[in-house]
Amino acid sequence: MPRYRQEVVNVRVADLLRRAGFKEVAAEVIAKGNLPDVMINVSGLRVVLEGWFEKSVSVNVLKEKCRQRIEDNICDVAIGLFYSDLLKEAESDEELVNKIEQSDFETFVFYPSTEGVTEQALGKVKFEQLAENINYLYSQIVKTDLLKEAVVKVEEAIQTCAEIVLTSGLFFSSKKVIEELKEVLGIEDKTVKAKFFKENLAKMALFIIFDGLLFHQSISSYYKHINGLEKASETNVLDFIKEEWKKIMKINYLPIFVLAFEVVNCLPVSPETDAIFKTLKSAVLKVISSGVLLKHDLMGRVYHKLLLGTTGKFYASYYTSIPAAVLLSNLVVKTENPDLGWDFSDLEKLKELKIVDPACGSGTLLSAIYMALKNEYVLEHYRSSYSKGLDFSSFHKFMIEEVLHGWDVLDYASHLTLVTLAFHNPNSFFERCKIYTLPSGIDKNGKIYLGSLSLLENVFVVKPLLEEANMQSKEKSIKEEKIVHLETPLNSIDIVIMNPPFSRSCRPNVKFGYTDEETRTLMNKKLGKLGKELGYEQIGQAGLGAYFIVLADKLLKEGGRMALVIPRAFLSGVSWREIRDLFFKYYEIEYIVSNYDPGSKELGIEPWNWSENTDLGEVLIVARKTNSSMEERFTTFINLWNKPKNEIESLKIAFDSAKTRKQGESLSLEKGKYKKLVLDNKEIGVVYNVSQKYLKRNFLIPCLFANPHLNQLTFELVYKPLFQLVPLGALVNYRPEMLGVDIKQIKSVFTETFFRTPYRILWGHNSSMNTLELNLSQIKYGQPIKKNTQVYNRASNFLIADRPHLKTESLIAMYSEEKVLATAFWEIQIPEWQAKILTLWLNSTFGFLIYLSNAVNSMGEIFKLKKEHLENLPVIDLNIFDENTKETLLSLYEKFKQEPFKPFSKEFELASKGKGIRKQIDDAFVKLLKLKINLQPYYEMLAKEPILTLERC
Repeated sequence: MPRYRQEVVNVRVADLLRRAGFKEVAAEVIAKGNLPDVMINVSGLRVVLEGWFEKSVSVNVLKEKCRQRIEDNICDVAIGLFYSDLLKEAESDEELVNKIEQSDFETFVFYPSTEGVTEQALGKVKFEQLAENINYLYSQIVKTDLLKEAVVKVEEAIQTCAEIVLTSGLFFSSKKVIEELKEVLGIEDKTVKAKFFKENLAKMALFIIFDGLLFHQSISSYYKHINGLEKASETNVLDFIKEEWKKIMKINYLPIFVLAFEVVNCLPVSPETDAIFKTLKSAVLKVISSGVLLKHDLMGRVYHKLLLGTTGKFYASYYTSIPAAVLLSNLVVKTENPDLGWDFSDLEKLKELKIVDPACGSGTLLSAIYMALKNEYVLEHYRSSYSKGLDFSSFHKFMIEEVLHGWDVLDYASHLTLVTLAFHNPNSFFERCKIYTLPSGIDKNGKIYLGSLSLLENVFVVKPLLEEANMQSKEKSIKEEKIVHLETPLNSIDIVIMNPPFSRSCRPNVKFGYTDEETRTLMNKKLGKLGKELGYEQIGQAGLGAYFIVLADKLLKEGGRMALVIPRAFLSGVSWREIRDLFFKYYEIEYIVSNYDPGSKELGIEPWNWSENTDLGEVLIVARKTNSSMEERFTTFINLWNKPKNEIESLKIAFDSAKTRKQGESLSLEKGKYKKLVLDNKEIGVVYNVSQKYLKRNFLIPCLFANPHLNQLTFELVYKPLFQLVPLGALVNYRPEMLGVDIKQIKSVFTETFFRTPYRILWGHNSSMNTLELNLSQIKYGQPIKKNTQVYNRASNFLIADRPHLKTESLIAMYSEEKVLATAFWEIQIPEWQAKILTLWLNSTFGFLIYLSNAVNSMGEIFKLKKEHLENLPVIDLNIFDENTKETLLSLYEKFKQEPFKPFSKEFELASKGKGIRKQIDDAFVKLLKLKINLQPYYEMLAKEPILTLERC
């Protein structure tokens, strides 16, 4: 009778797990390289089984092995199993499998929680129960937000200490500390109101100390002569910290501890100081005890929540949420690259990757892609049966020394990026890194620097950046900080991942942070000149984000990927057109991820965004630079109704979406096919594919709504219309003066007044403007502030909304008996009969959908129709109507012109019940145009659409 080794049992357990529905399972056949016994990929979640025969090791050894797997980040869940010794003996493999299925396994489970690595003993379970428990644990972990509680605790600790500081005035007894902090942060008193400046400065100082204490505690376990915080006495903690930090700085952790040490030196020995350190010490020990939290950008999250307003608001820097960073990073690495064929299993090949975040902030995106690559490094060892084993020390060293590049204009941001990355493996050291602080502003020689964007100089020469374009920059290192020349060759980067600053050039102009107005003007001129030299004439209004994308394009090699967090206006905005053209021509736009979550104050969920501390709508974009034909390119749209709450949810979404992308045209919107995304038995979104050729008009149409069926209908109305459409501009022979007046022009000539003047003006757009024919009582007047009032000659009877709010408003177009100018509408000068029929048309469901598909969606319910969009807005071709049809439609207008419409969602709800004005207008057009379409199901969808209701799915 053969005797079966432990490794063979592992293989058979893996086979049985595949039968149980786990598709990606691998076992280590020969023990080597510190690999786990069995690895299971559960929708992106890594689960390992450590199986040992009874009595071969102690329970404590097995438990420690499992715990170590999680702390080393090899897995998200570790399960320890004791095999019965009876499994050593079997007549055949078939008998062995039967024995495994019938055996009882003493089982221990380990998984991360807010309290650290949590252990759960399951007792003796059958194999079938083991499979069930893996699925159960997945759903449990999906529900757990590992960071939220820890962030709150750290925030509370720093806030408590700030109150002590402000009460006792400890920090402000030393002018030296204040000046040093101001220099590091790049801020002056004048940038913040005086009453807030001291509080902000105190919080930053405390944050720096906390950062130092956290790293101190983390490395204390690796150096015997460094005492951890648990050894500090309750009194005179200050001297203890000073002595320990002196020891640490002798090891050369200078960038982390020099500033913190100087701040600490300003504190007197006092009960207040002890109270501060006691509070911070407690918070540090809680964070350290949770272990895994150090690897999830905890300090970056605290930094941005507490201090972004102090150090970053004028840079329009927004903090990428951790779930968004994880989702974006995993889409990049989990999707096959047909051009470059990346190999994540071989460290020698892995270290050849070059990844850049040119606006790295606190390092969130670099940290997320570090984790994504590490996950793939582990998983690829099983997929490829790689023989060298896992080497996390070398992985960490290569990531920081060779692979990950981070640039920022804030010195403290690049410092925080380095610390964030170092925390991934504190006991693995590196000699150098690619984290740089880049100059911004004007130097003593009068040279103008634009941070990362200075690298655009001379990039149209196809060779590495010229010497005169190179920049003296501060290179961060764990050992020291030095001045270097940053040389970045063109076309050499594999991945550019970024959440670029996207401040606009409008007032207040905050493009370049805290620079003075004169410096900012010179920097703007230089940036505009660079844009023109590179062939981008119109991107200035899009803000810095557009220039960062141009830079990314110049850096990427053929086959490289760009991964972005970008405003949703990018999908259809006029100022973004040149950037969309760049993507359309030279990239396969692989993913567009839209967030339709209107948020919840009760649940602490922010609406529409992927960054924290902004209410802008945003999308995630992944695009690959390629020469492939347009016919081969397609885009995977991911529409999420509920934002992922944590990393595990993001992993599953990325995993499922990458699988959907592989199905290509079989899951296309054009065919009405899509895949539902499910988390914890709840549908949270959909994924589908669209041929890229359909994105030439704009990128918004396939993802206008959360509901894929509404997007399919809109798609067909635009690309396969049921009736003849013409551009609105054609009705006025493309004469721009007949297509309305911009709000800025009106307000530059008139001020609002209630007194009667010759100038009738409709000020604003409110919910009471709900009839097809404008109630004349809503028209006010304008008082001229300039002598030249010729702009009033463009007043008109026909008005099309230029910035509708879909939640509260009811109409897209109105007709006025009196000619007016309107601040929130475009005034279109066309004949009366055309105006009245188009008023009906634009307020039909058909006109409504086509209007939205040609507008800019900045956030949720808010849309904007720029004049360039207006000119190209498709409207029903009035020439297809005979005189009888025209009379029928004009009679319909007269019938309904004073009937009030309800807000959009309520009107669609009425229509779903066969009622309401919009339903009757739709019925008329369906009949007159002889359309074969049933709008009933679409009414029901529109009545529940989040961008109309602002209610969560």
